[in-house]
Amino acid sequence: MKVEWRATSEKWARRLLIPVHYCGGNDILGWDVPPTGEEFGHHDRRFDIGVVASYGAFIPPRIMNQFPKGMINLHPSLLPEYRGPTPIQTAILDGQENSGVTVQEMHPTRYDAGRILAQVPCKILLGMTRLDLMHLMGHMGGELASRVLGRLDLVRKQSQEQDESRVTKTRLYAHMDLRVNWETMSAMDIMRMHWAHYGHINVWTFLRLKNKILHVKLLELSLPKKDQKPLEENFLDLCPGTIMHRRLVPYLEIPCIDGGRIHATRFVVASKQPCDRFQFAAGYIKKNKTARFLSQGDDVRRPQQPFRYPEGYQKPDLEHALHMYDTPMPKLRQALEPDQEPSEDTWVTDPDAQ
Repeated sequence: MKVEWRATSEKWARRLLIPVHYCGGNDILGWDVPPTGEEFGHHDRRFDIGVVASYGAFIPPRIMNQFPKGMINLHPSLLPEYRGPTPIQTAILDGQENSGVTVQEMHPTRYDAGRILAQVPCKILLGMTRLDLMHLMGHMGGELASRVLGRLDLVRKQSQEQDESRVTKTRLYAHMDLRVNWETMSAMDIMRMHWAHYGHINVWTFLRLKNKILHVKLLELSLPKKDQKPLEENFLDLCPGTIMHRRLVPYLEIPCIDGGRIHATRFVVASKQPCDRFQFAAGYIKKNKTARFLSQGDDVRRPQQPFRYPEGYQKPDLEHALHMYDTPMPKLRQALEPDQEPSEDTWVTDPDAQ
């Protein structure tokens, strides 16, 4: 069975009988913008303007010049911050509480360096994942682009050059970037890595089982709820990465270097089928009650190496560790509601300004 992925914009275009043309990133250099109206026998009409969103290749000036009014781009950050391919992921990893969407002119030689036409900010609530922000910013960006296009000449007169002194850049992330380092990563570091790449790349670690080193993906992670007691009273005496479990508890609890804990409920072990916490415990830790996740794959010919605490490490305070999660996680429903239009004072550059 062949599975085809189609963007939401393409689905709507087909419903409205709007022609869809494809151009992959590798084909852009030899591609020409097709005339509009050719399906009705018109071969001399041109599109007025190009709108770009989430296109992963550089668009050359030759393509931009085929649009009489140029091209604009939607970028999910408040430029000049977080230029590049992963602004949403990087903002979550950095623990940012604010981000936004920018509509900019396409720059002929550099990524995300065009004049800013309009911006709208948004909050990043604790626990928001990459998918949550893509959903929220997608609706915000569509509304903002629509307003910009309706007043394009006026907005261009008010456009602003980017402040190069404030530029920050992002990079692509790979599988190796999501390996958990139990010696250095706090519970929040691990959770931010999980939230930032949720639905795309999984956080992963190692588990030693007798004479095997297993690769374990942690598919579903969460933080303890307010007043949720640890599974072990002496959890601060356990090495970070130690797997704590109880027979009827639907999660595994893992202590971290800062005294925090994370809960894991779904796993993939050695590229097998996903399993839940009970299947994982039955298959991999039932006979090994002191099992712990590892940062590195040990040499199975030698005894397992003891956990190495970083230089200058001090054991976390128990009172602080127990009350680390007293602030409840915010509810995301209101933050993800796309139907409420931002108020006028939220526009950094207002396309409606007269």
